[in-house]
Amino acid sequence: MARARFEVEEVIADPFGALARVRDAGSVVDGVGGAIVARHEDMRALLADPRMRANFSDFLQTFGVTDGPFYDWMARSPLNKDGADHLRWRALMARTFTPRSVERLRPFLHQAAHELIDGFALAGRCDFMAAFADVYPSLGLCELIGVPAGDRDRFRGWADTVGLGFSPLVGMHIAQVDDALTQLLAYAGELAARRRAEPRDDLVSRLAVAAREDGWSDLDVQGSIAGLVFAGHETTKNQLGWMIAVLAERPDVWDAVAAGSLAVTDVVEEVLRFRSTVTGVGRTAVEPIPVGDDRLEAGERVFLSAWGANHDERVYPHPETLDPAQVAVAPHLAFGHGAHFCLGAALARAELQEALAALTSRIGCPTLEDGARWRPPLGINGPEVLPIAFAAR
Repeated sequence: MARARFEVEEVIADPFGALARVRDAGSVVDGVGGAIVARHEDMRALLADPRMRANFSDFLQTFGVTDGPFYDWMARSPLNKDGADHLRWRALMARTFTPRSVERLRPFLHQAAHELIDGFALAGRCDFMAAFADVYPSLGLCELIGVPAGDRDRFRGWADTVGLGFSPLVGMHIAQVDDALTQLLAYAGELAARRRAEPRDDLVSRLAVAAREDGWSDLDVQGSIAGLVFAGHETTKNQLGWMIAVLAERPDVWDAVAAGSLAVTDVVEEVLRFRSTVTGVGRTAVEPIPVGDDRLEAGERVFLSAWGANHDERVYPHPETLDPAQVAVAPHLAFGHGAHFCLGAALARAELQEALAALTSRIGCPTLEDGARWRPPLGINGPEVLPIAFAAR
């Protein structure tokens, strides 16, 4: 049976409507650059299937990037590895990037959120991205990693620019991305060397020492630190923007969080399901794999749509409605699943939870004003500019 085909223009014009049609059309449909899977059960199974391999370098080639610092970094990245190499990296990171270290960070996150809110609460309006979302994740991440306070603005700037590489428009920005990544890698190497000489109680010290004991190269250490900086900033920044945009339409939920009658944790999980900043991930089948009523062939590229899976009506009672009660129905796939499940999920959750608790306690439910600007609904998605108005509590 021939597969249905969907064009990228359909997804850009009407992402969730198009993905609903993809789910109805079959377990696998054809799209630009490969197949698309948008059903929850199928995506979850494929993310855990060892016959699928990560393929970010293939994604870059599709959009015209075949060499240079960013391409080389991603080709070496754990995001692009599977099997023993990937497991070795995760084992090292698990010893250094622990849930306990994230929990110890919560008082810092709480204070940092309130200090940022102090800067705009009385004004009654702001661009939420500039006033809060662009700054907050990097503060927590730099505190955890051990980046000196004086270097944090530079770190945030590099992370913002490297983030342009995770978009179908990467070819337009690759010179900027390569330059920012080169500077970030150089700084990460200098920081790791300083921490080996004078260790502190931070992630870079633990990673630099543990990596050397495990025989990791300096380039691998630099790349891992740079990866944490990017992943921990860019994704959470955009997720904060989505959280505010979504909850601006739900003052009942906002006020329930402020009153303590609705758990912050449940609201954050439902926002992650409803509008994850990561729209999906790419994989390549290394051998034929049955998928529902279809199958992937060896060498076939596939886009696993988190937006599609997290809105699957076969799983969620009313997927197009933000309802915190749905968090108990099935785990969302905003952080992935299986061997590549996001290592920074605990940090992202802590940052989103502390931010929402602080914001709901300080300002009334915001309203969206004109002038918002959004990234394309592919790759990493979120607002670039998000003007809001509100009343201080």
